[in-house]
Amino acid sequence: MGLEDHERKHNRMMRRYGTECCVLLKKDGNFPLSASADIALYGNGARNTIKGGTGSGEVNSRFYVTVEKGLERAGFRIITGEWLDSYDEVAAKAKEDFINNIKKEAKENHMDVFNFAMGRIMTEPEYEIPITVECKTAIYVLSRISGEGADRDGIAGDILLTDTEKRDIALCNEKYENFMLVLNTGGVVDLSELGDIKNILLLSQLGVKTGDTFADIVLGRSNPSGKLATTWTAWDKYPRIGTFGEKDDTEYRKASM
Repeated sequence: MGLEDHERKHNRMMRRYGTECCVLLKKDGNFPLSASADIALYGNGARNTIKGGTGSGEVNSRFYVTVEKGLERAGFRIITGEWLDSYDEVAAKAKEDFINNIKKEAKENHMDVFNFAMGRIMTEPEYEIPITVECKTAIYVLSRISGEGADRDGIAGDILLTDTEKRDIALCNEKYENFMLVLNTGGVVDLSELGDIKNILLLSQLGVKTGDTFADIVLGRSNPSGKLATTWTAWDKYPRIGTFGEKDDTEYRKASM
């Protein structure tokens, strides 16, 4: 189905202003690139880019542009198709197991599956997919989903990185001359264990034109000029007062001095 004129206008505006919602957290001068080229693309958000959150943060749309598709539309050649295919298989199996466990737990707790699953998210699985492709430029897209109904957790695969992610990001940072870590997330992710990463972009979740907006940033057509709206630090550095933050019984009181 073709787009209406008002939809085309809206999408152009989203692409134009989307980069004002992005923040370049670290840079070494190797980005933006001067022209499209071969790219080694990795990460759970490369092909399964998150355009919005869950619950009220999600909308049904007729299309959306992933990071992979956005780079291809901009003339880049993705040379890690086998890696992305292998990850898709891992993710599909993890999602199947996650859904089956939700159904099982809901039944054991005599609850409706929909209400029991509200706010629950699948943490990123561990996996062994070798990173062997040789080229000059690599991009790793780290995605995290979140939404209404539950707080995020300080566990691996959610706020914390998995061992797989830490290993693969560090390897890409060392292996490739031009490397960028892209954060496709609506909330904080603890990056404290990564060490010195060359380039880090907070892409955020920009709706249906996310991939096109990212390609514009990579090629220097738009400037990621946003500002952080939250404080990013190591998970264990956030202040905690008494029982504040307990999921089932939070007591609001003054901290003892």
